[in-house]
Amino acid sequence: MGWLTDRRRDLAGWLVTPLFTLVAAPVLACAVGLLGNVGDHNGPPTLCTEAVADNMCEETSLVLIGVHVAISGALWLLLWLIPWWRGLRAVRVLVAVAATVVLVLLPVRMFDWSIRYF
Repeated sequence: MGWLTDRRRDLAGWLVTPLFTLVAAPVLACAVGLLGNVGDHNGPPTLCTEAVADNMCEETSLVLIGVHVAISGALWLLLWLIPWWRGLRAVRVLVAVAATVVLVLLPVRMFDWSIRYF
């Protein structure tokens, strides 16, 4: 665990990683959402198949969005709690990637990707 003992200051990485994640994660999620929205989508999203009978598709969608945004936001806040030691740079990057993946999985779960688009 020699990487953990490197306590030199990495203030630039400590600042850039969360700020880059704050910009890049929503952009990637929107890009995936736009890609998933290409094609013929008539009707509610596929995640609403069980909720359509009770007319609760909006609530189902908002719960899904809230869960993904809350988990991604918690991981993003965790980036600020990780100390600015150079040895923890890899941990910061992994947490930033995890926050991005959680946010990008939101449109992946909302759309039916089995439809052939091209």
